[in-house]
Amino acid sequence: MQTHDTLYYKNRSVFNSIAFVIMIAANVLAVKMPINGLTTAEVSDRYPSLFAPAGFTFSVWSLIYLGLLAFTVCQQVLAFSGTQEEMLRYHMERMKHWFILSCILNAGWLFAWHYELIPLALLIMLLLLYCLVKIHINFHIYHSNAPRKQKLYVQIPFSIYLGWIAVATLANFGALCAYAGWFTSHPAQIKLTIVLIGVAALVSMYMILYRNNIVHALVSVWAFYGIMYKRQTIGLTDEYHIIYACIMGIGLIAVTISWHLIRKQKSSV
Repeated sequence: MQTHDTLYYKNRSVFNSIAFVIMIAANVLAVKMPINGLTTAEVSDRYPSLFAPAGFTFSVWSLIYLGLLAFTVCQQVLAFSGTQEEMLRYHMERMKHWFILSCILNAGWLFAWHYELIPLALLIMLLLLYCLVKIHINFHIYHSNAPRKQKLYVQIPFSIYLGWIAVATLANFGALCAYAGWFTSHPAQIKLTIVLIGVAALVSMYMILYRNNIVHALVSVWAFYGIMYKRQTIGLTDEYHIIYACIMGIGLIAVTISWHLIRKQKSSV
């Protein structure tokens, strides 16, 4: 006989799936309609930021959504298999309402962005970042002793998602600067971009050393490569400082990953 808690968790899993579908539908609308007659890239071009990576970099969203789909399906299996009530309880008690909120915020950001409400878009992005941090903490990502299924369906997808939203939040701040008329001179924009790259690199190093999350850091490497590629393609001489900053950021992350893995290996001996 099902307990009240089990029925509650089943309902929650269904609402999680509905929220995921709403998020995907909003993203499809943003491409197919598009919302407010503007594509996401066209809005980005109206508020240019030197921190914005090349277009191909955004293919990471396909990986994120596939991972979230796998997570959603996994929750449905746990909810309706009838044999994994303890694991269902474990997932739901840690996820709480954060996934539903993250889906709503993801969809809401698209409307704020496409209607050029840039300050609101940044606020929504910060709230989305907070939701993902809460999920990260609640599930103890990236805990090395977690079951294989949890690593595959929870830790990896949400690590990639958190990593990209961390970068996207900085990119949104860059767009806000353009929207508000801050750092209008080209040298000032270059300095701002280097600072943002430094912040992203430091966050990645923290996630490696104190949260054991290499996947999150690899997303920053991907973003740095996209920024570097775009600046190289444009080919302005004074923007090479940004390229050097990206190379340095990638190098620091690589060294931190190597040192962290060596430290882990020594501690396990």
